[in-house]
Amino acid sequence: MRPTLFASGLVALAATAIRAAQIPFELQPARAPVARVLDHPHLPAHSLRVVSPRADLCDASVKSYSGYLDVDVDALKHDPSSHPRLDSALSATRHEKDGRTKGAMEHFYFWAFESRNDPKTDPVVLWLNGGPGCSSFTGLLMELGPCNAVDPATRGGKPGTERNPWAWNNNATVIFLDQPVGVGYSYVDWANQSRTDKPPSRVFSAESAAHDASAFLHLLAMHMGREIFNGDGETFPSFHIAGESYAGRYIPLLADQILADNKRIAKHPEMGLQPLSLASVLIGNGITSPKHQYPAYVEYTCTKKSGSKHPLLPKKTCDRMYESIPACLTLVEKCNRKDKHGRTYDTLACKAASDYCEGALASPYDTLKKSPYDWQHPAKYDEEDWVAAFLNDAETKHALGVDGKGPGDKHDGVFVGCSDDVYANFGKTGDGARDSSWAVSSILEQGVRVLTYSGRRDFICNYLGNRAWSEHLPWSGKKHFNKQPLQKWFLPDKTQGGEFKNANNLTYAIVDAAGHFVPHDQPQAALAMFNTWLHSDKPGTL
Repeated sequence: MRPTLFASGLVALAATAIRAAQIPFELQPARAPVARVLDHPHLPAHSLRVVSPRADLCDASVKSYSGYLDVDVDALKHDPSSHPRLDSALSATRHEKDGRTKGAMEHFYFWAFESRNDPKTDPVVLWLNGGPGCSSFTGLLMELGPCNAVDPATRGGKPGTERNPWAWNNNATVIFLDQPVGVGYSYVDWANQSRTDKPPSRVFSAESAAHDASAFLHLLAMHMGREIFNGDGETFPSFHIAGESYAGRYIPLLADQILADNKRIAKHPEMGLQPLSLASVLIGNGITSPKHQYPAYVEYTCTKKSGSKHPLLPKKTCDRMYESIPACLTLVEKCNRKDKHGRTYDTLACKAASDYCEGALASPYDTLKKSPYDWQHPAKYDEEDWVAAFLNDAETKHALGVDGKGPGDKHDGVFVGCSDDVYANFGKTGDGARDSSWAVSSILEQGVRVLTYSGRRDFICNYLGNRAWSEHLPWSGKKHFNKQPLQKWFLPDKTQGGEFKNANNLTYAIVDAAGHFVPHDQPQAALAMFNTWLHSDKPGTL
């Protein structure tokens, strides 16, 4: 969550860098990398600008690619009489309909790393952090990426990185995407560069964000093994989406959008695109079902289920919280209720639900002066400053091909880990109270495997709420899944990693001695879980 604002969003901060034998890399001046532009005639509103950063910027053992997905908002408007194109799946928002986005250009930034093992055959994974409004580069540089940002004070004030031996690209190619626009290096500007008024964004909800992310992935996959990446020149070997926090809302919607776009592509072979081979999603400490997570705040803090010897909050506070649950759930139900036209989400009701439930059920935790991501951790994570220092270093931005102006809440090129503007825009739509579990049901029934995992010490998207929604999920395997007991799962060295249950395509897991940021807190266990999920010959088991 972002406890400094109203808490309907989730901050994807990460924590302490892994303290193993690692080698720091120095940044050396170099010429700016030359960008290649990748496009497709049936994605005329979208194009990719791709550069190859210096290897020593993060991990010298693998190739990486970075750049921008550029979106011409005006070109999203499609004449139905013309040839089919994937862009037409992008629905117009209120801002497009009233003309406020006319002339706008959106730029989504990404950084991708090939597998350390075999890029040609290993899976491809998209990683998303949450917020809403927080950069996926926090996951890259503080949790699971091939390198971790280090404290500049240990390097004479110079920002830098060190190799992460527990990186998730040990056996997979991993893509880190900053979305929606306004997050990290991503931004929106005007096609007419002479305009000086502030450009608008059209992405104020997770549904809107899913459309552009799907187009990005289809375009990237089409060039796999050709202009970029080692591949077969057709598509990703197998594809997975992973993330944490507010990505628990992004991921199900994106996965469902990809499957819908796959059907459209299959129906129109003349488009010349390949369906994405979406195999699974991994949701880490996600906010997927508010109606289950909000009451879980009370259960977590007012019982011993956090792992504490005593309830985290006093009885008087807990009594008020218990009394607030019915009103909260009434508002959440109204937010997600379909109207007579079949439309879901009443914006005013969603905002009321988010404000009330967070205030009544989440805010009391703030009195503990502990991190909402780990009740045993101090409130602040120093590592976010190390990441910002590295990503705001002039040599870093030069090497990554970052646009000089545009990124940042003030459009001054300054990287911020979490955008207040994006957070506020999502708050205006009440997006944090909207349910995403329906999309999990949809992708399960279409054969996509789902892993929802939780660090046991996390409060804000705790394991109790995630178990509750996984067991209430309407799908064909529900009865079988709910009958399964929790089992222990182990690392290769036989150390216990936590517990899990599985039936058919759905797996729920708990990671012991971890909070919200599982790959940071338990890097070895997180990598073991990740590799088992992707590569095991027994899908769904840990």
